[in-house]
Amino acid sequence: MNLRAPSLRQTLLSAATLAVTACGGGEGASLRFSVNESQSAQAARALVQGAETPAPLEAPTFRSSDGVTFTLTEARIHLKDIRLELPQGTKCAEVRGLLSGATCKGGESGSGSGTVLIPGPLIVDLMTGTTLPDLSGLRLPAGTYKRIDFRLDKAKAEEVASGEPLVGYSLRVKARFTRDDTDNTLELKLGFSEDARFESATGVEVGADDALLALLAPQAWLEGLPVATCLEKGDLEITNNVLLLDDRAKGDCSGAEDTVKRNIKNSGDLRKARD
Repeated sequence: MNLRAPSLRQTLLSAATLAVTACGGGEGASLRFSVNESQSAQAARALVQGAETPAPLEAPTFRSSDGVTFTLTEARIHLKDIRLELPQGTKCAEVRGLLSGATCKGGESGSGSGTVLIPGPLIVDLMTGTTLPDLSGLRLPAGTYKRIDFRLDKAKAEEVASGEPLVGYSLRVKARFTRDDTDNTLELKLGFSEDARFESATGVEVGADDALLALLAPQAWLEGLPVATCLEKGDLEITNNVLLLDDRAKGDCSGAEDTVKRNIKNSGDLRKARD
């Protein structure tokens, strides 16, 4: 993923994860997010087949740089200004089911392509791929996709549903881990406003029954953080069975919050979801 300097005129993302999922009968693909390459496709198929909720997902695991294993239990992200370029030569007329406020522009003449614009704000449950507002009705044409842009931004109370836990943050994560035979919870509460891009140099080709995934891979999130060592030295502390990675971290974990932010933003990838 290539990050760009934040700009009011640009659009974003790490996340993280987006999937473009097949809809039966050749109607097209739907736009989704996930943290798991294969389970995103499973959840998408459940929605396409009319299930009220996505299929249960196996929780992804990830590790600190010194081997502490975490099991992801919650991951929510707040996005704005999503821009998805359609395959080369694809017209906006081929896009169906745009939600209220979203548009498609360009590509009406010549060999150019249209661009789907979703202003947001959009709350994404990265564990299930569900979104608020609901994007499951959006249908996109099959073809080769090269990039998606969007903006990670702090959620504001007046823009999201009452009780939304992301208010004041752009991403919240919880994960289970065990230390000294005791179950604990890792919590990440990150607030930043930056543009980002998930892209593929060669493009990702999706057919009528495939899923195009913008993936935020948790496996990269704690790179460079020796959590076990920092806990032993007292550079990190567990309070009431909760470990917070924030600006209070010291020693080898000094700057932990910034490290995690950078890792998450760089964990994004554009690919076809596996079955």
